[in-house]
Amino acid sequence: MKYALVTGGSHVEGEVDYSILFSNVTVEEGAEVKYSIVMPGAKIEKGAKVQYAMIAENAVVKSGAVVGEDPQDYEDRANWGVAVVGPNLTIGENAKVKAQTMITEDLEGGAQA
Repeated sequence: MKYALVTGGSHVEGEVDYSILFSNVTVEEGAEVKYSIVMPGAKIEKGAKVQYAMIAENAVVKSGAVVGEDPQDYEDRANWGVAVVGPNLTIGENAKVKAQTMITEDLEGGAQA
């Protein structure tokens, strides 16, 4: 963990860098959270990757899902932006949420938004 702010009640087994985790956040082993804000009660499951994103309260990012994109890897940098997952939503296993996307409904496993 480097340059991360993790508040009380959070459980971190994965990698968290340059991010803020609010209370009662879970980051499972093998998960990555970078350059992101994760609100209270959210869960990032093993193998999930959250980068340049905001994850709202009680949202779940399932195993293998990817939320957000590094601006260095984004083809059209002029249109790059932070990815946002709304409260109480689930991003299914192996789903992908692209940069500058706001998710307002559950995203099924393997889907892309």
